[in-house]
Amino acid sequence: MAIRVLLCVCLPALLYGCAGSIPPDLTPAPQIACRAAPVQWFAPGDPGERARVDTWCAGVGGPAIDAGTETAQRDTAELMDTVFVSWNVHVGRGDIPAFVADLRAGLHTRGRRFRHYVLLLQEAIRTSGVPVFGDGAKGAARIVPPSTGQAVDIVEISRMLGASLVYVPSMRNGNSASEPSEDRGNAIVSSVSLSAPVAIELPGERQRRVAIVARAASVSVAVIHLDALGSARRLRVLWTPWLRDRQLKSIVSLLPDGPLVVGADLNTWHGRDELAARSLRTLFRSAPLSIDRNGFGLRVLDYMFFRSAPPHHATYRHVENRYGSDHQPLVGWME
Repeated sequence: MAIRVLLCVCLPALLYGCAGSIPPDLTPAPQIACRAAPVQWFAPGDPGERARVDTWCAGVGGPAIDAGTETAQRDTAELMDTVFVSWNVHVGRGDIPAFVADLRAGLHTRGRRFRHYVLLLQEAIRTSGVPVFGDGAKGAARIVPPSTGQAVDIVEISRMLGASLVYVPSMRNGNSASEPSEDRGNAIVSSVSLSAPVAIELPGERQRRVAIVARAASVSVAVIHLDALGSARRLRVLWTPWLRDRQLKSIVSLLPDGPLVVGADLNTWHGRDELAARSLRTLFRSAPLSIDRNGFGLRVLDYMFFRSAPPHHATYRHVENRYGSDHQPLVGWME
């Protein structure tokens, strides 16, 4: 264990000096087509970083914001009435409607039926309303959505559920004009009304990553998906703990005070002792729910954090059924 901690924390610092301790400079980003209102935008202020995220931004559509239906009675939702979920849905392969039906039935909450839910989703996909792939734009290698006939477009799914939606694409799902026009990124799907959305474009070297923060009635929520690898010129797996910590530091300064729930795929290949996971643990002053991908504390990807005032405390569990995704959902609520 001690050797693993030393490798995960110290080696990146030895390779790259103390640069990882310097939080990246984020500035308000201009609202262009892919950064449309009413989302408040932040992006790296460094010209090189901004140029990189701008080329990826050019390949996606603007954010999707939907108030859902019957919003008036949902504005009064309280923290104790709401169950929270963090889940990487693997570009539409996770069956969100089936999962929500079981969640509402109490299948994943020890029989307790909550009035409301908030889903903090990574790798949601949008399959309509995305611009044609143009010159100067970048996209990621396409992950093909399932061909089962189930709805995969996150906008369509949220409307089927009558839910509020904040979806902000990070990258185009495909890197060729001959492929379907799709984008993918983080989303918040909620039976509670969502407000005050903030998008945070993260520093990095490869793909564009955008974290989302929003208000869900009496609690703030955030969804985060960090880079899995660095660029080809780096020691990809060894170096990325420093990169992910740098990405996380850009988010932390913009997280609101008060009750907060964070759902995250941190891509911590080296385990819970990576810098990013340790930083969040320190911020929340409590142990998160997380999942070991191999049972030995290495390659821990998925996390969920709660912050609330005493005497409330968080109850967590992970769901064995992946509902078609390659990640298990994490479920949490306050007691």
